[in-house]
Amino acid sequence: MRQTILLIQVAILTAVCASSCTTTTTTVTRDYPTKAKAEKPQGFFGRLADAVTERECNVVRFTCPYGWGPAGEPCDCTDPNGVVLKGTTIK
Repeated sequence: MRQTILLIQVAILTAVCASSCTTTTTTVTRDYPTKAKAEKPQGFFGRLADAVTERECNVVRFTCPYGWGPAGEPCDCTDPNGVVLKGTTIK
């Protein structure tokens, strides 16, 4: 008799625990803004002004004056120790 009551209590406890324990999965997606800005197309005068402005050569640690022309081209810059470093031109 005791075994039957104990068996019924265990069965009831198992049923209660099984019905109260549920797992839900939630997926969260985030849209992070991109760092690259989309440049709007330039007209004739915008391109002309862009071509005749002074540029700087950007190497990782510093920038130095480079001359005239468009941005994004390869350039050479000499650091204070006399080492020639490769970089890209910036506006």
